[in-house]
Amino acid sequence: MKRAFVMLVAILGVSLLACGGEALEVQVDEGPADVELAQTSQELVTCTTACANGTFISCTGSTCSTFEGRSVTCDGVRKDCPPAVCPGDYRSCSAMDGQSCRSGTQPCCRGDVEGYCYCIAGRYDC
Repeated sequence: MKRAFVMLVAILGVSLLACGGEALEVQVDEGPADVELAQTSQELVTCTTACANGTFISCTGSTCSTFEGRSVTCDGVRKDCPPAVCPGDYRSCSAMDGQSCRSGTQPCCRGDVEGYCYCIAGRYDC
């Protein structure tokens, strides 16, 4: 049924053109030629922080914030500092605190950063 209809329309169209019918012209209105597309621009900002292990991290976006020494956040995406590693074979500061000593200062690990315990009156004070 569909094929018959298509054939009928095709034959009718050819007949009209053969008999001197006018060709149809289609005009497309594209609008004024001088209309420009609106352009938007956003300024980008960069946030940077120094991490405890001596490295720096940064990010760039339309908005940013910094948690000094810990992380930066740009457009809602947070980037953390890498974990710091306490140098050497230092003992933890909390383990040394209150231990007996003779004199001087000893390096220790306070969390993930280097700290110091001071020998005061024969005991480490960290």
